[in-house]
Amino acid sequence: MSQQGEAEEMRRAVRARAERLIEPLIAPIDRSQRFSPELWSQLRELGIFGFLFPEEWGGSAGRFSSFAAAVEELARAGAIAGLYPGTTVQVADTLLRLGSDAARRAWLPRLVAGDAVAAWAFTEPQTGSDPRQLRTRARREGDTWILSGGKQFISYAGVCAVALVFARTPDDRVGAFLVEAGTPGWSVGPPIEILGLGGSEPRPLYLDDVRVPAEHVVGKPQNGFQVMLAGEAQGKIRAAAVCVGIAQRALDEATEYALTRTHRGVAIGRKFGGVQRHLADMQAGVLAARALVQAVATLVDEGQPVAKEAASARLVAGRTAHKATSSALQVCGAYGWTKELIVERLFRESKFFEVTQGSAEIQQAIVAREVLGRAAG
Repeated sequence: MSQQGEAEEMRRAVRARAERLIEPLIAPIDRSQRFSPELWSQLRELGIFGFLFPEEWGGSAGRFSSFAAAVEELARAGAIAGLYPGTTVQVADTLLRLGSDAARRAWLPRLVAGDAVAAWAFTEPQTGSDPRQLRTRARREGDTWILSGGKQFISYAGVCAVALVFARTPDDRVGAFLVEAGTPGWSVGPPIEILGLGGSEPRPLYLDDVRVPAEHVVGKPQNGFQVMLAGEAQGKIRAAAVCVGIAQRALDEATEYALTRTHRGVAIGRKFGGVQRHLADMQAGVLAARALVQAVATLVDEGQPVAKEAASARLVAGRTAHKATSSALQVCGAYGWTKELIVERLFRESKFFEVTQGSAEIQQAIVAREVLGRAAG
């Protein structure tokens, strides 16, 4: 099957399941801001965790472009559903490429099957994406590394079975360490209440002389920053796909409202040019963002470097989601501002991607650096 055909088939299959089984779970998760084992189970049954991985590890050996289409459809049902696979897939992919044989045997089958949740533990209270500000430390004693420090806003920290933890080594470099949750010295704080997407339960993570065997160092001990960058590129594309899903749902909701809400017996979408212009701009934005995300995902399938392309897709899709949800609020008027419609939730979710998981300003800096470097060369 062609690449585009596979992606569209995956999109249709995921949408059918998401509308029936996943969407009903989203509103309760949004209200409770708690991790949902039921949503995780639905995603596991869908096979989303193993879709990208080789069959020898229990995966489906699917294309990344199809995976991006699936993530978009999950996010259309609820952005948190599009986010849930993220860190587990990211840690599993990092292990597949850079982990030791022992670490892969211990964790890859469980992660690929969705039988274990993984966390990505980089962020600290004083830093977001700057490795030079990391204060979590790793020191070596024989065949063991000992980690001490604290992390902040770590999604799934309270429910994960394993985490990839980034820490500064004695030579002032950064290492990546695979840490089993519950290891002596591991503890987490309470979930942090946030504006939206609280179902990932971001928490502080504390490491008090946590001992990690040398075979659970991912990559070389001094190459943790490169490990992080390698995983982050695909993470940005996944986040961009979630943004497209949010924007598409905003367009769907605004369109339905415009066709059912009437003014003097005429649907407002048929009567008012202002409403039509909002819908037209939303549709154009969704089509453009989706095309860009799919194009960058195809580059991943082809083995091409995608640093600036992934950051660009993240920027474009994030802006599209925010603009689309804002326009949906305008179309729906006062009702869009209420809990009766999901538009207000979509608006909160869209803002998440402008300020977290690599803010818009960070993506701009990455793209600008690439552009200036190419021009200088």
